[in-house]
Parts: sequence; C-alpha cells; structure tokens
Amino acid sequence: MTLHDRLGRAARAARRTLLACGLLAGTLSLPAAAAPRDAEFFTNLPLVTADGTEVAFFDDLLKDRIVVVNFFYTSCTDMCSLTTARMAQVYDWLGERMGRDVFFLSITLDPENDTPEKLATFAEGFGAGKGWTFLTGTQENIDAIRFILGEKADALALHRTDMVIGNAKTGVWRRSSVMGSLTIALQSILELDPAYRDSLQTNAEALQNALEINTVYDLSAHPGEAIFLSACASCHTIGLGRKYAPDLAAVTYRRDADWLRSYIMDPDLVLASGDETAVGLDQDYPGVVMPNLGLNPADVGDLMAYLAAADARLAATEAEAAASYAAYEAAVAQMTEPPPPAAGDGWFATVTRLFTPAGGN
Repeated sequence: MTLHDRLGRAARAARRTLLACGLLAGTLSLPAAAAPRDAEFFTNLPLVTADGTEVAFFDDLLKDRIVVVNFFYTSCTDMCSLTTARMAQVYDWLGERMGRDVFFLSITLDPENDTPEKLATFAEGFGAGKGWTFLTGTQENIDAIRFILGEKADALALHRTDMVIGNAKTGVWRRSSVMGSLTIALQSILELDPAYRDSLQTNAEALQNALEINTVYDLSAHPGEAIFLSACASCHTIGLGRKYAPDLAAVTYRRDADWLRSYIMDPDLVLASGDETAVGLDQDYPGVVMPNLGLNPADVGDLMAYLAAADARLAATEAEAAASYAAYEAAVAQMTEPPPPAAGDGWFATVTRLFTPAGGN
C-alpha cells in the first residue's frame, strides 16, 4: 500500500470518527461561544517556558487570547518535527499577527526529559520567535492540562498530531489538522477573530490567492513530488538554501543511493547504528529530528526519482549559467575598458545586452 493509499484510508477513518463523535463541525466538547470558560475550567497550573519563566496556564497563556495549542516531545522520531515544521509555515503566514493577535503554545508530553534548555534548542531549530511559547512543567500538571484539551494518549508515540485552536475570550474552540491543508488551518485560526470573520477575506480561495499557492497542479500524477511536498518540503528546500534542515540540492549526487534509501526509510535506525553521516546531520541540526514517515519501498523509490530529476534540472541550469558567465568574462576580457552596467541592474542585464543581436531576438 502506497503512502497516498494510507493517507486516504486514514482520512476516511478520521471522518468516521468525527461523525461518530459529532465533531465534523470542528468544535471540541467545550462550551459554546455564549459561555466562555476561565481558570476554573482550564486551571492555572504552573508551567515553565523555554527561558525558564514560570507561567500560570490560563491567566498568562490563554486569557483573552486566540491560541493554537499542540503537544510534542523533543526526542520524538515519528511526526513531531514534521508537524512543528508545518506549524512554522502557518506561523510565517500569520506574520505580524503573531504575538499580537495569535499565540502558539507547544507543550511537551515528556517533561522529565524536555528541560527548558532542550525546548529552547528545539524552538530555535524551527525559527520560533515572537508569539510562540514552548512549555514544560511537572508530569502531573501537564497530564491535567492535556486531559482538559483532549490529549489522552497512554503512550508518547500515540499522541495526537492535530492542533487545538481557540479564542478564550469568545469561548470558541476547535480542532484543526496540521497534516491537511495548511490554508484551511490558517483560515480556521483567523476566523476565531470576530473582526476577521466579519470581513471580506473569509474564504480559502482568497487566502490561497494571497499566499500564491498553486492548487491546480495535479500531484496525483507525480507521486514523488506529492510525497516531497507533503512530508519533506516543510523542513527542506531543493536549491533554495537551508530551511529547518539541509538543502537537498544535489543530494542524489552527494549521497550514496543505498545510504539515502535507508536513511529516508528508517532514519532513526540509521542514526542509532552510529552511522557517521547521520550522526553529523543530527549534530548540525539540533532539535530537528528526521522523522520516520513510515514510507514503503515504493514510496521511497518515487521520492528518490523526484529528487534525482530535481538534481538533473539544477545541474542543467547551473551548467547553463556557468557557460553564460564564462562567455561574458571572455567578452569583457577582449574589451579595452569594462562595459558600463546595463540600465537598472548588474551582470545578468549586461550579459543580456552583450549577447542580444541588434534586432533584439
């Protein structure tokens, strides 16, 4: 069964669960907007931030705020890094609203291991800044808070990957998927603000257009690209520089194919084996754990084929650019004095002027 099939099955199972629980509207089993709850319901149990500050859960973190809450732990080898990276995308889209209109709260489920220092390293790995607070505390306090918010997993690896979003002032609370459409997640968060909800911007299409997101391209015909965009692009780019993890440009040239295949399929096992490259990557990107995505050999083959095709395109572009610049340098070397810059810009515009025929074609 491919990743696409498994995701489809999971989505159908989730829909049945939501129907059974009456949650398709997205609301938690918390009170309606007419009766917002306070510290008596949410508690004011103390938690500790990544900078070591003790805070009261309701009064300091929820009161009068729009919040996005998720649960994670820093040693997670499953989905925590991926879900955090996807939250970071929403965080970037919210821009100046963060810390002013909207606040993110990431609460560890493993407080015995996750010290404030570890939380700070994890947060830094994902570019978390203003308005995004990472929290630890005693196991007793965290268990009490997570139960209130519907996180009742008996084991760390079984915890929920969705977000609880709410407006503590109006009393509206919902769940939102971080593994589904991020524009829908963004829209759900923005709609918690009555001023936004009453504006003309409240539809996913408007958000997609504003964020220049392409929703027309058929990813089902490109399984490797679909896997990259859904499971890898939150942390990696191909040729655009470091994001939260290494730039994957030329990865199929730089890494042995068998090693790359093993690392994509079972990164936790490769790291645990003491593999020198995996250990080096883990040290270079502290806090950002390469997740085991549960890909099967067919998924990995599709993903590697996509990466190889991307590398081939980059290599061709690089060779083309190098040839153009070499020709430019040769032309300049034959001139008695350097050419004046073309109007408006640097060497690329000058190259264009030097090598464009008089007719302009």
